[in-house]
Amino acid sequence: MWRKGWIGSFAVGIVLVGMLGVRVWMGQAGADEVETFLPEQIPAAASYRADVQVEMKTHTVRGTVAVRFAPQDDKAYFHLYPNAFQAKADLSGENWEQVLGKQREPGNIQITEVRVDGKRVPVLLKGELETLLEVPLAGKSAAQQTEVELRFALQVPYNNGRLSYNDHAMWLGNWLPILAVKGDGGWRLDPYAAIGDPFYSEMANYRLRVQLEEGYQLASSGIESIAVVTQTRPQRQTIYELDAWNVRDFALVVMDDTYRQLTGKVGDVTVRTWSQEGDDPASVDHLHQVAMKSLNYYGEQFGRYPYQEYDVVKTGGFFGGMEYPSIVFIQDEYFGRTDPVADAIVAHETAHQWFYALVGNDEVREAWMDESLTDYATMAFLYSSDPNRARGYIQLRLSQSKAAERYAAQGLNAWQSLLQFPTWKSYTDLVYGRGAAMWWTLRESWGEKQLHHLLRQYVHDNQYAQADGQEIIKLLSQAAGADATPFIDYWLRLKLDERGAAEAWVEKGKHE
Repeated sequence: MWRKGWIGSFAVGIVLVGMLGVRVWMGQAGADEVETFLPEQIPAAASYRADVQVEMKTHTVRGTVAVRFAPQDDKAYFHLYPNAFQAKADLSGENWEQVLGKQREPGNIQITEVRVDGKRVPVLLKGELETLLEVPLAGKSAAQQTEVELRFALQVPYNNGRLSYNDHAMWLGNWLPILAVKGDGGWRLDPYAAIGDPFYSEMANYRLRVQLEEGYQLASSGIESIAVVTQTRPQRQTIYELDAWNVRDFALVVMDDTYRQLTGKVGDVTVRTWSQEGDDPASVDHLHQVAMKSLNYYGEQFGRYPYQEYDVVKTGGFFGGMEYPSIVFIQDEYFGRTDPVADAIVAHETAHQWFYALVGNDEVREAWMDESLTDYATMAFLYSSDPNRARGYIQLRLSQSKAAERYAAQGLNAWQSLLQFPTWKSYTDLVYGRGAAMWWTLRESWGEKQLHHLLRQYVHDNQYAQADGQEIIKLLSQAAGADATPFIDYWLRLKLDERGAAEAWVEKGKHE
């Protein structure tokens, strides 16, 4: 997610449509310095198979999802994130209002049937808002995969968030029931929080069959260019059969025929920017160019982008931009203007394809990891494109970082759970501002070459897996030949009396 532009207010991967045009951007040549494996080369922890029918008039999605995985317990849990928006949920207060806006309609997901290896079991909903499904797996073994099949009905809520709709599109983020992660400390059953991206998921393979009414099209985390697309008569439906290998989630946007795609290539990667009739052509083309150029830059700097496609899609919403594997949602207002805020949003969400999508982390307890690295990458890309144009964005993050003393006095820091941040501003200033400033300051001392070598190693070592903060400390310590803990303590844990030790560590780590 992207938060807070330096200009303006809060803003926070066979197609049956005609193309506006094609732009070719050859690149990613520098990515061969480290090896990035293709998604199909790495085993995934689970496989999802879903068959769904989307009804745009009623804003509903009905169908089934079957998940094959090796049990780690005598039960498994699934997140049912849409239930956070049901009528009985208390979504009052400024933090929820910033996420959802003032005009809202509730939504929910109903689980009507659960089967384990073909046998029906009780539907056990857990949590105050029933945002968890517990599935009993007694007698199942980790030595053999189990299949859990769910029948569901999703009523999409209306709000300014990640899961919503307008008159022309419906965007489905965090909509499909997804396995919870079981770690060393047990099951991670974190609630849907008002602040940040309250999600934590493992890699999985997805195969979806999506039925749409005639006149609609989609973009998704799957590979549309090789999808099987069928049009039925007399039902007047379009059916997409889509695959996505080794992704952390599966998002999609259903669009009516007012949407158009601008398509280009970055090496072998197809990049599509989806806009609407009436959008400013110059703004759309500019956003498309930013998407392609930033994808190319990150591929050269941090490791080749391994997926076949990348979709940048216009949606409604408050957030500016929201990342998902191989697809990002971009707020509609940026398709009518060309300014540094729009550039930063698209570049930021594109960087998330490396820091979140390819290399995962705990977005609930260690949100600083993907957001600070993504925001640093955004700064680096903008600076490489136009240093003068980038200066405002860089100064914003550096100035946010200077509020550290005030936040430290409140007992806050950048390395804490989402649930501990009292406001969006505190979260933004610390996770984005303080975190990105840490990386930028290190770059200013060590130089881009040394820092990016370390980040390429980070991506290589953790691709298709989960990294944690200790991995960052380990890499930094190895790079400097000295323990990086004082540096991290000063910047992220806001132990401000460690400033001298942090600066001494940075000097020790310089490579001439």
